[in-house]
Amino acid sequence: MLSCAVVLPPSGGPEDRTPPLVEECSIPNGMIRIGSQLAIRLTFSEYVERSDIARNLSITPTAPYQLDWSGRRVTIAFDSLRPQTTYRMSIATGFRDLHGNRATEPFTLVFSTGDQLDSCQIHGLITSSVSAPLYAVLRPADSVASALEYRIPAAADGRFLADALPCLRFVVAAYADVNGTGSFEAGEPVGVAAASIQAQPPAQSPSVRIWLGYSSSPRELEVISCRAISSRRIRIEFSAPLEHISSRMVQLVESASARRVPIAATMASGPQTIEFISGELLSDTTSYRLILTPGALIADSTGARLPDTVSFAFKGLATPDTLPLSIRSIEPNRDTTWNADLKPVLRVMWTDALAELPKVALIKQPHRDTIPIAIEQPDNASLRVQARDSLEPATTYTWLVQLRGVRSWRGASSSDTGFLVRTIVTLDTRTGGSLSGIVNDSCCNCQQRVVIVRTAQHAIVATAMADSSGHFRIPFLPEGKYELDAFCDQNANGRYDSGSLRPLRYGEPVAERPIPISIKARWDVSGITLRLRR
Repeated sequence: MLSCAVVLPPSGGPEDRTPPLVEECSIPNGMIRIGSQLAIRLTFSEYVERSDIARNLSITPTAPYQLDWSGRRVTIAFDSLRPQTTYRMSIATGFRDLHGNRATEPFTLVFSTGDQLDSCQIHGLITSSVSAPLYAVLRPADSVASALEYRIPAAADGRFLADALPCLRFVVAAYADVNGTGSFEAGEPVGVAAASIQAQPPAQSPSVRIWLGYSSSPRELEVISCRAISSRRIRIEFSAPLEHISSRMVQLVESASARRVPIAATMASGPQTIEFISGELLSDTTSYRLILTPGALIADSTGARLPDTVSFAFKGLATPDTLPLSIRSIEPNRDTTWNADLKPVLRVMWTDALAELPKVALIKQPHRDTIPIAIEQPDNASLRVQARDSLEPATTYTWLVQLRGVRSWRGASSSDTGFLVRTIVTLDTRTGGSLSGIVNDSCCNCQQRVVIVRTAQHAIVATAMADSSGHFRIPFLPEGKYELDAFCDQNANGRYDSGSLRPLRYGEPVAERPIPISIKARWDVSGITLRLRR
């Protein structure tokens, strides 16, 4: 009986952890004047998973090919290459040897059917929180030429070099091939550089940084419904959860006479709903129009706002407004919080709009010293309170909210009485250190510069908002090694927007490179400069 030999890794001896690589190539890199037919033989340093090679091999521009294997060698045969064209053949880091070791460096071969290679370059760095092969994708920014796409595998640390490019301006994107298909699929981490990049000769090769994230929906914010739910209350439902709410640039008018009806209060009654409270009784025999403009400060978590002025007709309602008043949610939600931030925040939301804010105090224990606080009102049914300055470490403080006398806009008493009490014990910063620096912005006229601190596993452990001059301070980090990064929060939602490939949407500007830092107990690391770039 005859059978084919099956290649298996040898048994015994020390465990093999050496990553595989391409050991030999039958043609030199940069070869020119190649005909329409070409056979390239690659020899690997050890036996590899053949299906991995098929999945991670790419040709740009696309060209049909066939694979023929013999041991550690594969022949890649082309029979219809285009004339006067520079090709890039690459194998991404997704391929493994028979021991399961994954390649750490991509293989790239450039050749041309013309008399010379395209000579421009773009190099860059991809930052990703997932462990998967990384690809840069370059498309000419000129829409006429956008059918051409260069897909460049990156090294395991995110570095990539796109060379032998035509000297054009490119949209530069990247993705993590989590699904192992070799091509981008919806739901995979993706990022798009904040602006298009002009490819340049090697001596002037531009660099780009791409920070991967999960693409948010690019759809515009929409209004689903608008109706009166009582004689004083109008409810609007939106297509996405809201983060920014204001009654500015909102009008309520009688349809027939166009008479303005005052709006007394605005509140979020749910993640995707806003309620406007009329300053006068609505009539069930009158039609009204609620007008929202793009200037209204109503935005979802991606920063999307209303694309245009929208107007909704509805009938008034005679039903009296009898909504009871009580506390809907409190943060922190526990009576006592340990290891609290040195600038703690108290958030309280009520079920209805308030006539006025309650008295709030932050007390240092045990001597009951009053701490200066800043009070904000996101809408008429909630408050946000924060210490103006950093608190002392390893110290007990108490939030006190006086509930006696709290009433709704219509005078209804709250079912909550007495005092709302929350005790916090701040971090003991003697077990860690602090850091400070500046986010330099010479590119983007950035109004909100956000600094983040990552662990080696890419977990975000701290964030800070720089002030108007770019200075930031993080008062406490546990001992350890971290990576400091920054981005321009253009849509003011507190999170990085990485953009999207389909449809194309540029990402927010990021720091030109992350900075490694070490934190020791009682150290103050200062003088750090992060530079934003497009």
